[in-house]
Amino acid sequence: MSLPVLDLLNISENLEGWGPSFEQKHDPMEQFKDLPFQSFNRCEKIGRISDWIGVEKFFQRNRAYGNKDNTASQFDYVHDADENFQLVDSSKPQKPLQQRYRNRNTIQFKKLMSKDIDEKQNPQTSGKHKKSVVKEHMKQFKIWQKRGGNTRSNNTRPQNRKFGERGIQKVRQPSVQIQADWKHIIDIDFPTLLRKKSSYSLYGNGEDIKGHSYGTLYYYDKNFDRLTPKNSVELKRNCGTFISVPTIDDYVIEQLTAGKYGNIFGTDIILATLMSSTRSVYSWDIIVHKLGNVVIFDKRAKIDSLVNPVDQYTVNETHPDPPVFEGIGENTASELAAEALLVNQNFKRQVLKKTSETYKFEHEEIPIDDDYDSSAFDCAFKYRKWSLGTSKQGIPLTLVCRTEVNGVSTGPSGEVQLLTIKAFNEWDSTVRGHLDWRKSLESQRGCVLATEMRNNSCKLAKWTLQAILAGTDNLKIGYVSRSSPKNNTSHCILGVQNFRPIELAQNISLDLDNCWGILKSIIELTLDQPDGKYLLMKDPVASTLKFYSLPKGTFETSEDETSEEED
Repeated sequence: MSLPVLDLLNISENLEGWGPSFEQKHDPMEQFKDLPFQSFNRCEKIGRISDWIGVEKFFQRNRAYGNKDNTASQFDYVHDADENFQLVDSSKPQKPLQQRYRNRNTIQFKKLMSKDIDEKQNPQTSGKHKKSVVKEHMKQFKIWQKRGGNTRSNNTRPQNRKFGERGIQKVRQPSVQIQADWKHIIDIDFPTLLRKKSSYSLYGNGEDIKGHSYGTLYYYDKNFDRLTPKNSVELKRNCGTFISVPTIDDYVIEQLTAGKYGNIFGTDIILATLMSSTRSVYSWDIIVHKLGNVVIFDKRAKIDSLVNPVDQYTVNETHPDPPVFEGIGENTASELAAEALLVNQNFKRQVLKKTSETYKFEHEEIPIDDDYDSSAFDCAFKYRKWSLGTSKQGIPLTLVCRTEVNGVSTGPSGEVQLLTIKAFNEWDSTVRGHLDWRKSLESQRGCVLATEMRNNSCKLAKWTLQAILAGTDNLKIGYVSRSSPKNNTSHCILGVQNFRPIELAQNISLDLDNCWGILKSIIELTLDQPDGKYLLMKDPVASTLKFYSLPKGTFETSEDETSEEED
C-alpha cells in the first residue's frame, strides 16, 4: 500500500525581516490589474467587491446625500437598445375638433329656447321679476357680508386668506399698568382654579347680620312680566347716577371689622368677580389688604374709565369674536359697556312702582360718608356672613359681605320676595351669532337665553352669584333692544324673564362648589403672605390670574395720605 504524496509549496523565506522578500520579483496584484476598481475611503475597514444596494435617491431625480454622494456608477446596469423591442400605444385617442365640440351649440340652443318660453309665458312681468330677483340677491348678499362673509362655520379665518397668513390681531390692554416696583408673587392658571372644590352645602345660604340691613325699596310692577315684542315699552331715561362704594369706604364694614364679626370682608360684586373668574376674558383687578388674619377685598377708587372694571357691564365678552376697546363708533367694547350700564340703571328704576307703598328694612337710610348722596341709591344694602370653616393654616374663616337688593314683590301667598334686577341689551341683531329678539323672543325665548348664555357667560354668572350672595328670591332679567341699530341712546323693553337663582345656576352650568373653592383658595393664598397690600389681576391675553405685592401708598390719593399723616 503506497502512502499519499504530500507536495510542499515553495515558500519564499525572508531572513532579514517580516513579509515577502524584496529580492523576489513577483507582483501579487498583477492578476487583478484589469478588474474594475471603485474608489473608497482609506478610513473604511472593510471594502466591497460589488454594489448590491445602489444609489439611494427618491424617484431617481433628487440629489444624493451624505456618504451616498461618492458612490460610483461602475455597477449601474445599462440596458442596450434592442431593435426588436416595440411599444404598444395605449393612450386614449383624441376626438377631432368637430366631434369634440359637437354638442356645445345644442346645449346653448336649449338654454335659449327655455329662456324664450319663460318670457313668452310671462310677457308682462318678466322684466319686473328680473329686477326683484336681483334686488333680493343683493339684499341677501349684504346680510351675508354683515354676518361675516366668506368664513368657515367653525373657524373665523376667511377662506380666501392665504395659508399661514395672520389676520388682524386683537390686543387687549390690562386694566392697570404694571409698575416696575411691584413684586410678582405667583400666576394662577384657570385649569388650576377649576380643580378647586369647597362644599357649598356646608356653607349654606348665609345669614343676615341682625341690625345691619339698610334702605327702602319699591315694589315691582308685574305688568312688565306680560310684555312681548309686539307691545314693547320705551325705556325712559330716569335721573340718577351710578354709585358704587368701595369696601374700605363703607362705614358699616368698618364697624363690623372693629366688632370682629368676621375676618374676611368684601362686596357682592367683588366676590362674584372672583368666584366667576374662570369665565372672564377681559382684564380686571382687585385690591387685597392683609392685616394679621384679616383679609379685605377692595377695588381701585381712582380710575381713568367711567366705572371700575369690576363694576363694568361687559357685552359679548365670551363671544367667539368679542368687540375690541380700541376704535371709534358706538359698537366698541367701551361704548357697549357704557350703554349697558345706562340700560341697567334705567331699567331698574322703570320697572318699580314709585308709589307711597314701600318696603323698609331695619334702617330706612343707608349710612354713608358725606362724599356720597344717599338719595342717589336705588337699592338696599344687606350685610350677611358665612362660616367657611378653617383655612389650611388653621385659621377660622368668617366671611362678611355687603349685598344689594334692587326691589321687592308679593308672592302667591302675599309674602314679600326680594328681587335682583338686571337687563340684557341687544345692539345689532345682524352680527354673527346673534338672534333677532323681535322675531325670536316671543316664540323662541329659550334660544334667545341660550345665545346670551354663550355670548355673556361671565356676566350672567356674576348676576347669578350676586343674587345667591344677597339671598334674594328671584332674579328678574329684562330684554332691552335699541330702537335703531345705529342709535345707542334710544331703547325699548321687549320682555322680562323671571328666574330662581339656584335653578339658573344649574341651567348655566355654574358649579357653586367650584366658585366657593376658588374664593377660599385665594383667601388662603393671601394668608400665606406678610401683611400689606396686594393686587390680583386677570391677564388680558392668557387665562391666568396674576398676584402682585404692592408698595406702600400705591393707589392712594393725596387726601388719603394727608389723613394718614393727621392720624
